[in-house]
Amino acid sequence: MNPGEPQRKRSASENAKGVLARSCRSWHVPRAGPGLSAAVLLSVGCGGTLYLAANGRSPRPPVEVFDCVKSQIVFLGYTQTSIDLESHRITARKYDREARFADSRFQRMIERLTVEIGSSAEGGAHLRIGAHTFAELATQRGPTEIEQDASPAVRAAGQKLLEACGS
Repeated sequence: MNPGEPQRKRSASENAKGVLARSCRSWHVPRAGPGLSAAVLLSVGCGGTLYLAANGRSPRPPVEVFDCVKSQIVFLGYTQTSIDLESHRITARKYDREARFADSRFQRMIERLTVEIGSSAEGGAHLRIGAHTFAELATQRGPTEIEQDASPAVRAAGQKLLEACGS
């Protein structure tokens, strides 16, 4: 294509074949073989999680397990932030002001527990616990939380909660 010549619009089928248009130029993007596509998909699916996810069962009814979780959260030093009595869900947080982070906008670490309790098919309750750690930064938009690897303290709190209420 010449620089003075107007660029023609490409159809969707031409773009799907690997021809991309850009301003005054166009170029050909070679198609990836099936091996490359599979490698890209596998690398995307192999990322690790930043949080701890723990599951457990209890022979007790969900209401009793929920009451246990509510009392254990306070015992572990966490503050309840939300509660759903009908669905038996609860979230709690704890601030770690002693942690350090290599960013001048850093304010504190936030450890967060999320707990869901449901009825088990065998009877009793199914307990699902998520333990997360976030770095809180002061940005121009306001406080911003960025998830980090779960800290050893929040992992231990999730395990203690599972041991205390899951059996």
